[in-house]
Amino acid sequence: MEDITNEQMKSGLTKSVKLNKRAVKALVIPFDRKSMTPLTKQMEDKDGKSKELPEDPFEQLIKAGQVLEPPFELLTLAMLNEHSSELGQCVEAMACNIDGFGHRYIPRVKADPEKEDIARDKAALKERTDLKNFFNYVCLDDSFTGFRKKIRTDLEMTGNAWYEVIRNLAGKIQGFNHLPSYQMRLGIVETNAVKVPMKVIELQEDGSAVVKEIQVWKRFRLHAQSKGIHFRNMMVSSSFTLRWFKEFGDPRVYDYESGDEIKGDDLKDFPEDRKANEIIHLRYYSARSPYGLPRFVGNMLDMFGDRAAGEINYITFQNNNVPSMALTVSNGQLTEGTVKRIESFVESQIQGSDNYSKFLIIEGETSEIDGEDAGQVKIDIVPLVKEQHTDELFQNYSKNNQDKVRRAFRLPPLFVGRADDYSRATAESSRRVADEQIFAPERSEFDSHMNRIMFPEMGIVHHEFKSNSPNTTDNAELVRILAGSEKTGGMTPRIARSILEDILGVELPPFPKDFPADEPFSMTMAEAVKNKADPTEPGQQVTALKMVDDLTKSDISLYTEEDIVERLIKANQLIEERWREETKFTEE
Repeated sequence: MEDITNEQMKSGLTKSVKLNKRAVKALVIPFDRKSMTPLTKQMEDKDGKSKELPEDPFEQLIKAGQVLEPPFELLTLAMLNEHSSELGQCVEAMACNIDGFGHRYIPRVKADPEKEDIARDKAALKERTDLKNFFNYVCLDDSFTGFRKKIRTDLEMTGNAWYEVIRNLAGKIQGFNHLPSYQMRLGIVETNAVKVPMKVIELQEDGSAVVKEIQVWKRFRLHAQSKGIHFRNMMVSSSFTLRWFKEFGDPRVYDYESGDEIKGDDLKDFPEDRKANEIIHLRYYSARSPYGLPRFVGNMLDMFGDRAAGEINYITFQNNNVPSMALTVSNGQLTEGTVKRIESFVESQIQGSDNYSKFLIIEGETSEIDGEDAGQVKIDIVPLVKEQHTDELFQNYSKNNQDKVRRAFRLPPLFVGRADDYSRATAESSRRVADEQIFAPERSEFDSHMNRIMFPEMGIVHHEFKSNSPNTTDNAELVRILAGSEKTGGMTPRIARSILEDILGVELPPFPKDFPADEPFSMTMAEAVKNKADPTEPGQQVTALKMVDDLTKSDISLYTEEDIVERLIKANQLIEERWREETKFTEE
């Protein structure tokens, strides 16, 4: 290699040395034409930076250690129901039966009928009205039930769900906003815990409830969101713009664009609309990751296998791999015109799929033995229907895979549309068991989340959030239980109404004023009949009780001794007659 002169460096030329006709060796000098200096010097002075957007908007954040990579790609998990014939029904059944029946508000503390508190009743009524108004429009684009079903769908599909908590300028909760789980990532949890206030509801000895603020130590994390444009089964990020959210309960201020905490004097001039909102992350617990994992994570191969079996069946049907018949010719050969006429007849006269009516034409040439004719040409039509696949392939394999996916949710077949082998008794049993073992615990978990976290922050003290449930009870058995409890004095109107509200999933109107809702209804009715009965009228059920009541409440001095004895004997006779009638009725 020859040396490069200064003149050649300035002109940006390269020196090539020709070794032979087939090989050329060149020396290329890094050079900046504007500054007329080598690029090595320029790289020492200033770092360069590529402007290319990454394919995954979270890729740089993961490499920088700002967010955590999920165990499975959340977008892939969110799209699995498009590739499975069973997963979609299971997820929809979970969302419908857990969150699809709405909710109601029940009193947090049982009212004492002997201690009337007008101020408390007015506050409870106002709070109930505020709750109804709040949840009617807490989600602008959906009803609260629709919002809950979206959250449940994300939980079942990806094992994670996020929703944004929006506050007004006064710091009060104003609304909720669902964030699709595939767009979210968890930030790194803080190393050091911070002391923050936390609102809790504390019951008092007098039966009231108050909101108290306690100090707790907690380590928070940020959450990142990035939206993308989707083309079929791939995602292309529209931009590298991120939105950062802080964890619910974190009192600090963050920039939603950079995720940086705003401190000190910077808070004074920091714009309100750039403050990061709070977010709540719900998940199905995973022992190996702060992300949640869906129930079906162990059945992903079964879903892909079922999809592959469906594709094979589709290809087999479209191409008709085994023809319907074979046209065989022996000792001869069909002419070209005959073959074309047969093809034209099949294509024009036989209707149906393009491939279903195709068949084979097998020809055999005439052979001669020592110049003698081998015989007459013979044409046979051989049906191949038995060899065709008269039904889809892999039926048992497909059914087993679908059952595995459904069992991952612990759902009876009835909930995914398989009701052929169900009677009324087995259907009712399946509904009851599924609600007890699957749906009711999930509803209770969400109710606990609202009552422990949201309601204290909202200052709700008189009511609790309660999800409605379907009626899965045996009505005839329920009537027998209520009747037996009422006869023994264990059933009151308030208890009966509470049971009916749970079964019907509706809020019943309040009791009339001065109605004894906490006394057995049989006693209330007996008292009403006794007050209306004529004590001198024979045959009345309460005549004896009325007489005794008159004697005990009245001034005894007003009666003579004979009158008292006569009344007691008469009462005793009436009681004995009533007892004999009831005993006789029982024996019969």
